[in-house]
Amino acid sequence: MDKSGLIIKSISGEYVVLSGNDTYTCKPIGLFRFKGISPRVGDKCIIDFVDGAWVIKEIKKRKNELVRPVVANIDKVIIVTSLIEPNLNLNLLDRLICQVEYADIPIVLVFSKADLVNLDDYKEVIDYYKGLDYKVYLTPLEVNSLKEEFNDCICVLAGQSGVGKSNLINYLDLGINLKTGEISNALGRGKHTTRHTELYRIGSGYLADTPGFGALDLEMDEATLSQTFKEFFKLKCKYNPCFHLQEPGCKIKEEVEKGNILKSRYDNYLLFLKEIKDAKKRNIYNKKK
Repeated sequence: MDKSGLIIKSISGEYVVLSGNDTYTCKPIGLFRFKGISPRVGDKCIIDFVDGAWVIKEIKKRKNELVRPVVANIDKVIIVTSLIEPNLNLNLLDRLICQVEYADIPIVLVFSKADLVNLDDYKEVIDYYKGLDYKVYLTPLEVNSLKEEFNDCICVLAGQSGVGKSNLINYLDLGINLKTGEISNALGRGKHTTRHTELYRIGSGYLADTPGFGALDLEMDEATLSQTFKEFFKLKCKYNPCFHLQEPGCKIKEEVEKGNILKSRYDNYLLFLKEIKDAKKRNIYNKKK
């Protein structure tokens, strides 16, 4: 009676698995705990009916995973940043990009509330991120084109409260079975009170809730941080590794001075680098106590 399925919801140790057009509430077999295996929303799995209950008996190999939110097999992360109300926050945008680049997951950028501003004021910034080979959409102006990004994918929507994530879902109108208030809760608005992880059907794909993106510590080392800035990674400095501080022959600093690298990107890199170094010092100090 084995069935292939997709885990679409996790709550209180139970998992809802979609197989064909049917859903099954399952528990993982006890062997998983012994092997340290924890099923995740987005996992492809095999389920079976054993002793009067459905169980997850096998988890297929994952292509990727996020810890916050706990989702596996993500096809793309759609990062939503508002141009106004709240004002454009490039520090948070770059922080989110670093996290997703570190997880090696494709990124789509959405600049929301584009109908409320003079786009000429933001052209330099928007064109720069397009130049990094990220797909970029302005909503609600380009919402019809954005719809295609959700087809046949598991997507994670990320962005701070108030940037318009729930409004974006309303604009897309792809048949998601949630009311506006439910969308707000599901996507981690306000106090991030979502108590479970779930994939919501949206068009021919799925959208994951993202309350976990409120935790934005950069859990990587200094050398890896530089690699999450795509334009840094392409340039070859004189020294390897180069942390792009005071090293002679640093191509990154040269390109910043020439105006070829957005200064906010470099400034954010320096801030993130300091955070990582400070966190490392705290960890060393705590170990010595």
